[in-house]
Amino acid sequence: MKQVTRPVLRLYPGVISLFFLASLCAPAMLAQTAPPPSDSHEMVTRQPRILSKPAERSAAIDLLERARQNYYLRDIDTPYTLKASFTTNGTSQFEGEGTMDEYEASAQSQWRWVAQLQDSLIIRIGTDGHVYGTNASEPVPLRVQMLRSALHWPIVRRAGGSMIREAEVEHDGVPVTCLLLSGSVPQNPAPRSWVESEYCIDPATGRLEMWSDAPGIYVLYDYNGSQEFHGHTLPRQISIFEEGRLALHAQVESLEHARELDPSLLKPTPEMTEAGGSFTLSGPERFPMRVDPSDGPTSTYFQSVIVHATLDAQDGSVLDAETLQNTDPNLSRAAMELVKSTTFPPSGFQQEAFINVQFHMPAMEEGGPPLFHSPVPWVIVEPRRKATTRKPIPHAGN
Repeated sequence: MKQVTRPVLRLYPGVISLFFLASLCAPAMLAQTAPPPSDSHEMVTRQPRILSKPAERSAAIDLLERARQNYYLRDIDTPYTLKASFTTNGTSQFEGEGTMDEYEASAQSQWRWVAQLQDSLIIRIGTDGHVYGTNASEPVPLRVQMLRSALHWPIVRRAGGSMIREAEVEHDGVPVTCLLLSGSVPQNPAPRSWVESEYCIDPATGRLEMWSDAPGIYVLYDYNGSQEFHGHTLPRQISIFEEGRLALHAQVESLEHARELDPSLLKPTPEMTEAGGSFTLSGPERFPMRVDPSDGPTSTYFQSVIVHATLDAQDGSVLDAETLQNTDPNLSRAAMELVKSTTFPPSGFQQEAFINVQFHMPAMEEGGPPLFHSPVPWVIVEPRRKATTRKPIPHAGN
C-alpha cells in the first residue's frame, strides 16, 4: 500500500506542555504509548494478570466459548423471528430511530433480515447459499452494523492464539470476569491497552455483561426480562457508549417461534435476482496504522486514536467513520483524514473496523522529548493488515 501524506495538523501549547512534562519522568516511560483516556464504563481499573498456565488459559477460553454460544443462533432447528427497535445518536451518516426484523426458516439455507434507519431501508435474503438484497451495492449504515455485531458476533472466535489477561471485578454487585485479548501487549501497559479487546462475563451464568472491541466504545447488555429460547438468552436491552456518550440503545422486542412464516418473505424479487446478488456483513476487525511526521525527527512517544469505520465489501474503501477519543481534537481530525484517504484490504464482506492510528510524535532531535511544531504533515509509514483476525461469518450476522 502506498504512503499517504495528508493535510497539515495544527497543535497548541496545552498539548505541548502535557508531553513536555511527561518527558521529565523516569526513563522507563520512554518508548511508550500514552494510555487510553479514562472512561466511566471501563470495568478494568487495576492491572490484570497475564494467563500463562495452560489450565488458566483453557478455563478462560471455555468461558469465552460459553458466552459466544449464547449468541450463536444457527443451532436453532425451528423457524423463528427476532424483532428489535433502536435509537442512535452521533456523527455517522444515518442517525435516529430504527427497527430490525429477522426471519429464519432454516439457519443453513433460508433467512431474511430487514433494517430501517431514517430513509435507509436494507433487506437481505439468503437462500441456498446465495445472498440477495435491495440496492445490492448500497452500504449498510454504520449503526445497523454495530447493532448486528452486538447481537450476533460480540465474542471473538478461536481465541486460543491470543494473549489473555484477566481481571476479577464487580458489576452491579455481581462478580464478573473480564478477559482482555490481544496479539501482544507492550511492557508496563495501563490496565487497558490500546490493542486489547475486552469481554466481561458473569461466570455463574456465562452471560456477556460488557464488550469493548477497542478503548472508547463499550457495549452493555441488560438481561432483565429476558427469557430462554432453545438454550439462548438474548439481552432485553443493549446500550452502546462512545466516549461516555450513549450512541445506540436497542430493545430486543421478541425472539419467538415463527408459526406462520410467509414463504414469499424468503423469496428474492425479480429485481434482486437480476442484480446478481449482494454482500453480507462480517464481524469487527482491528487494523493498526503507524503514522510519522514527514518532515522531521521523531521522539520515543506514540499517541493512539481509534477510528471506528465501515469498509466497502469490494474495494476496501471507507464508507463511514468516527473517532472514539477526545484527548486532542487535532489528532482526532488528522486520524479521520488519514483513514478516509486509505483503502484497506477488501474481504467480500462489509467490514466494521477499529483502526488504531498510532501517531509517532515529532521531536527536535531523533529520540528526544516530544515537541510539536505547526504545521505538522503526517505520513502513513506502516498501514499493516489487521492485527486481530476474525473469520467472516456469512450467516450468523448476515
